[in-house]
Amino acid sequence: MKELLAKWPIWFGASVLVVLLMAVYCYLLYVGGIIPLGGKKAPSYVIVLIFQYLLVKKLNASRSVHFLKLFLFQYIFVLSVALIGGVALYYFYQMDLGQGVLTEYIQLSVSELQVYKSKIIEQEGIEYYKNLLEGINGISPGSIAKDEISQKIALAFLPNLLISLYFKQ
Repeated sequence: MKELLAKWPIWFGASVLVVLLMAVYCYLLYVGGIIPLGGKKAPSYVIVLIFQYLLVKKLNASRSVHFLKLFLFQYIFVLSVALIGGVALYYFYQMDLGQGVLTEYIQLSVSELQVYKSKIIEQEGIEYYKNLLEGINGISPGSIAKDEISQKIALAFLPNLLISLYFKQ
């Protein structure tokens, strides 16, 4: 464990770089007319996967690192990315620019929901529709940050396992 914690400058620096690259990705989406929230932001996880692979490759250059250490190292990295990214998103959506993006996203989502209102109510019921509407209107900087953290951590297990297995053939 001390061995992994000694590598903190590597995983912390890589985490900050990954968050910056994800911010660039989201900015490019926004400039292209796409609000980078929800599923539109999800492909940024590919950046995390690429860095996981590169970090494990560097860590395991001597081929003497145990599988579980590789696995744990990746989780530390992903946790770091999730926390830094979550905090960055929280503060971004607290700012005026972020509030504008968030308001635009909520308005677009509500108007899209209105288009399908009758079909949703017909298939799922009025309560389901009301819950969807409440959920959309309840999107906040805190909920975005919480989702960022929980999704990164939840999505990390299988890739961590596969990358660790790959390097421990």
